[in-house]
Amino acid sequence: MLADITMLKIEDKKDSGNPFDHANCSDVSMLLKIIILVCAMTFPIFLLHGQNLTSDCSESISRIVAQKGYENIRVACRNDTIFLGLENRVWRWEPRAVAEILKLVMPGLDTNAVVSLTLLRTGIQLTTVIVSRKHYDNLLKGRMSAVVFADSVVARSSDRGYNATIGHLKSTNRSFNKFDVIFIPQLLVQFGNFKHPLEIQFNVAPEVNITFLKGMSLTAQVIFPLYNNLIGDRQGNTIRPGLVVLSQTFRLPYQFYSSVSAGHFTRDRYGLSGEIVKFLFNGKMKVDATLGYTGQVQLLEGMFTYTPINVVTWFCNASWRFARYDLTIRAGYGRFIGRDQGFRVDVARQFNEISIGFFAMRTGDVVNGGFNFVVPLPPRRYGTKNHIRVRPAPYVPWEYRAKGLPSYGRTFTTGSGTEELMFNMNPDYIRTQLGKEIINN
Repeated sequence: MLADITMLKIEDKKDSGNPFDHANCSDVSMLLKIIILVCAMTFPIFLLHGQNLTSDCSESISRIVAQKGYENIRVACRNDTIFLGLENRVWRWEPRAVAEILKLVMPGLDTNAVVSLTLLRTGIQLTTVIVSRKHYDNLLKGRMSAVVFADSVVARSSDRGYNATIGHLKSTNRSFNKFDVIFIPQLLVQFGNFKHPLEIQFNVAPEVNITFLKGMSLTAQVIFPLYNNLIGDRQGNTIRPGLVVLSQTFRLPYQFYSSVSAGHFTRDRYGLSGEIVKFLFNGKMKVDATLGYTGQVQLLEGMFTYTPINVVTWFCNASWRFARYDLTIRAGYGRFIGRDQGFRVDVARQFNEISIGFFAMRTGDVVNGGFNFVVPLPPRRYGTKNHIRVRPAPYVPWEYRAKGLPSYGRTFTTGSGTEELMFNMNPDYIRTQLGKEIINN
C-alpha cells in the first residue's frame, strides 16, 4: 500500500529568513505516509469491532428478554434499528407485554434507535409494533401525551419486515413441547319458568395445551361439574371430555390465514373443521369462511353414544373494526348444526381488557338475540420458566340468549381458530393502548 504513494518533487528555495520556509518536504511526506499506514491498519479493526458490537447487541437483548420468560425469540441489530420477534406467555394482555418489553430494551439504546417488535402466537408472526427511542423518552418525561404517542407508533399486520430480517434466524427459548395447564371456569345461565326461575350450571374445565410445531397445537379438556340445576342437559352432572382438538394453523401470503382442526369440539360435536381468513386494511376488515363436517357424541350413564359424521355446517362472515372506538361490527350467513340456515349480526366494543357485545340472529322463522362479554381473570402475570406451567384462564367469555331452548342457530367452536389466535392482537388496538400502559408502568 505504501509503495503506491507518489512522491511529490519539491524545488529548492533560497533562504528567506522565515523559519517556516525551512520545513523539510521529506518530513511532510513521511508524516503523510505514517497517517495513511495507521489508517490502513486500524480500519479493518474498526470494522471487526463493529461486527462484534452488532453480535453483542443481539445476544444481549435475546438474553435479557429470555430471562423474563418470553419465548421463540429472534433478534437482529441493523444500524439504529432493533428487530425483535417473540411470543408472550408472561403477561395476560398484549399491550402490557409490549410496554414491559420496551422497558427492558429501550434503556440500552441510542437516542436515535428504533425498536421493531413482532408478536407471535404458536410461533406464527401476527403483529409488528415500531417505536422510536426519542418518542418513548418524550412520553416518559411528559413531553408527549399518550394520544400523540399512539400517532407516532407504527403498528401493522404485514410480516414482510419480519421475514426479511429475522424470520430465517433460529429462535431461542422455544415454546414447543412445553405444557400449559389452564383451569377454565364455565358458567351457563338460563331464565326458566315459575318453578325454576333461574337455571345455572357451573363447571371447572382443566385444560392441557401443548405446541408441537409452528402453528400446531393440541388441546385437551376434562369438564368437572360443580353445580347444576339446568333442565334438559343430560350430561350436566357427569364428568366428561371437553375440547380434545389437534389443530394446525398456517399464515399464508397476502395476510391470509388458514386452520384445520380435528377432534371433539363444543356443543358435543366431533369431526373435522376448516377455516380461511383474509385481513384487509391493516386488520380493520376481516373476511372469513368456516366449514365443518361433524357428528354428535355424548357421555351418558358411563357410555359414549354417537351419531355418524354426516352434518355439514358452513358460515361466512365479514367484519369491520372502528379503531377510534375499538368497536367491531360483524355480519354473517350460514348453515348451523341443526341444518337450519340463517344470519347473525354482532356489535362488540372493547374497554381495555373487557369486551361487551350484543347480537341478533334469524334462522327460518326463529328470531333470537342476546348479549355477551369477555372479562379478564387475575393474575396479570404468569410464571413461564418451567416446562409445565399452571395458571387460570386469562379471560372468560359468556353469552346469554333471550331464547335458550330452541336448538336453532347453534354453532360449535374448536378453541384454536384464528379468532383465538388474533385475540387482543389487532394492530390499531395495541397502538392505541400502548401509551397508557407505558405511563402506568
